[in-house]
Amino acid sequence: MSNRTEKSIFFEALEIDHPAQRDAYLRRVCDHDDALYDSVTDLLKRHEGASICIDRPIVGEFGSPTQGDETIDQPFHHDFSSHFDAGTLIGNYKLRELIGEGGFGLVFVADQLKPVKRRVALKLVKPGMESQEVLNRFEAERQALAMMDHPSIARVFDAGATDTGQPYFVMELVRGIPLTTFCDNHRLGMDDRLDLLIKICHAVLHAHQKGIIHRDLKPNNVLVTLQDGKPLPKVIDFGVAKAIGQRLASETIYTRFTAMVGTPAYMSPEQAEMTNAGVDTRCDIYALGVLMYELLTGSPPLSSERLQTAGFDELRRMIREEEPERPSKRVSSLDQARRTTVSMVRHTDPTRLESMLQGDLDWIAMKALEKNRERRYATAAELAEDLTRYLTGDPVLARPPTLAYRLSRFAKRNKVTIVSTALIALSLMVGTAVSAWQASVATEQRDRATDALGKARRSESFAIQARQDLQEFVDRLKRANSLLAIGRAHVEAGRLGDAFAVYGEAIETQPHFYQTWAERGSFYARHGLWKLAANDFIRAVELGGVTNQPDFLGVPQLLWFVGEREIYGEIYDKLSALEEDRFSVEARGRLVNQISRDDAAELASFAESKLKVGGYGDWDRMPDPQDWSAMRRRQMGAPLGAQLYLAGWAHLEAKNYSQAITRLKQAEMETFDWRGSGISAPLIALAYERQGEHEQAMKMLSECDSIMEKFLALAEERRDFTPNMPWFDWLDFLINYRKASQEIAHRQIDINGRLESLQSKALQAIAGTVPTP
Repeated sequence: MSNRTEKSIFFEALEIDHPAQRDAYLRRVCDHDDALYDSVTDLLKRHEGASICIDRPIVGEFGSPTQGDETIDQPFHHDFSSHFDAGTLIGNYKLRELIGEGGFGLVFVADQLKPVKRRVALKLVKPGMESQEVLNRFEAERQALAMMDHPSIARVFDAGATDTGQPYFVMELVRGIPLTTFCDNHRLGMDDRLDLLIKICHAVLHAHQKGIIHRDLKPNNVLVTLQDGKPLPKVIDFGVAKAIGQRLASETIYTRFTAMVGTPAYMSPEQAEMTNAGVDTRCDIYALGVLMYELLTGSPPLSSERLQTAGFDELRRMIREEEPERPSKRVSSLDQARRTTVSMVRHTDPTRLESMLQGDLDWIAMKALEKNRERRYATAAELAEDLTRYLTGDPVLARPPTLAYRLSRFAKRNKVTIVSTALIALSLMVGTAVSAWQASVATEQRDRATDALGKARRSESFAIQARQDLQEFVDRLKRANSLLAIGRAHVEAGRLGDAFAVYGEAIETQPHFYQTWAERGSFYARHGLWKLAANDFIRAVELGGVTNQPDFLGVPQLLWFVGEREIYGEIYDKLSALEEDRFSVEARGRLVNQISRDDAAELASFAESKLKVGGYGDWDRMPDPQDWSAMRRRQMGAPLGAQLYLAGWAHLEAKNYSQAITRLKQAEMETFDWRGSGISAPLIALAYERQGEHEQAMKMLSECDSIMEKFLALAEERRDFTPNMPWFDWLDFLINYRKASQEIAHRQIDINGRLESLQSKALQAIAGTVPTP
């Protein structure tokens, strides 16, 4: 265990929710190292407190650098036991544990007992801190939260006072981690990070519209939690918020003339002036700019090391006067190790990261970080809109609107259109040049050969007709693409008859465009109409539509399934020439055929190398539950279940039967982001049979029969008449189930009647307008 660091153990332990399982894991990996065990346990306790606690912002006095230099993330002290024990009742709330401590408040996890039972966060004033200013500030935070209703701002449920008169309020319990920590732990790419920042901008805009300035936006005050599997930011801690044009408490809160409010690394220059007059909503825009800078580069513009060692006056000077480096320049100035780390957690490489930041992202960040607030974004909405423009490829407002820049953004958004237009223009130029040359030759020879002039005129007429035909082709292509989009919308809405009619119109509009045939082929395949789907895919292949991308996944198996072996072979000749990841489309299509042992071994080796990169390379054990989610988090690319399934299939054909069984069983356990659960069963049965375990193979085949029955029953209940999985997974299962039944039990599966019934229902759903397969 010597190679396991305190940090790596800490992050692994975070993935385990159950306390007993987490403690057992810690004791096992620490291997009797009590000092390491105590250190990680302390980190976990502090982290769970930080998940909701309100950080201590600086509210320091001029000339008091000891307050100004305090470190924000110091651990809080559990000195409340003499006042509030676990189990104490406050109104309808039962305290459980202290999770946060601010300058004047305590935050507890509490159970609401009535009128509804739920877990909440309860904040109250510290015993002994009940000065009028503290009570007014506490009331201001409560009122600020109560005024807001936004999914990215923690909500207030209730308020009251204890029996001893201490005010409290009850708010939403946010189980999240700080913004930058979440992004780095999940290795979010740049687009995902900016999407989170846009949501935060909308939350801040909501607060501003309610007349509230936060004044202390920073990663610890923006917690990210998962809602329906998607990250959702929550802005917390309005403890130093300022009201615009209204009072938040019964008494006016007086911010002392010589007081500096906020956290230095995220503080706007006007906050560092320590006068209340210069602070408006644009101080929050500056803080959003610092958050963006840190999301892009891994650190704020002013490093914490410099701020912690600077005196109070020097700290204020740095905030007010020092211009930050552009994000791209900051990244380029990092040492090699740091650049590699920063790039890795952003799911890119150092060179790509620097080029990605140059240009629009530099301009947006620097506009938000303008020292002169008049030159910043006026509102959080403007910043969010500029970030959205960047993500959609539109020109951003932060950058000077030069013609060259606008043309480059247009080109980036419309690559296909521009290439098509260029080809059309080139064709027109060539046609016109040929016509002009021929006309010139005819003119020169007009006196000697009148027939030459007639030929030139005919050639010119042909060129004009060619241009007209080309324009008509482009118009039909645009119309076909539009119809395909409409067809997809009809499919999503369940209007199958309308979708079929639109797909047919798209094919009639542009019959020589392979995408129209491929789209309708996918439509048929999703509804189990295999023969019709195969016919359309064959036409798409004839028109040049062979790709190693996911939208071609399943086509080789489909052609094999319906008996089109010759077309199947032609597809493989073309797929083999594509220099792309051969363990996706090509691998599944090759395995359905009789593949050689050497080729299968090569595929298995490649599959294992991908799993090893993801952190899961052992064959001889099933995953521990506490390791499973961490391994899935590290796995990139295709769903983990699909990668395990393909690895197991490759091992089976390579005659590595024990490894095949292990991987296929692991695939069956993985249901987080893969809907193929159950399709590995026939392959497991075949592995047992080929390993000589006939009894176990028959038992597994019986389980396959049950799975098939479940799949068919599910298909009969769904509007697309296939089980709840991608059509190519369903097709894999049918192929391998038929193979397992023949090889193990020497029987032919008798499901054709039910499959034909499903196909008949699918045909009826599209109004009976499709010919019988």
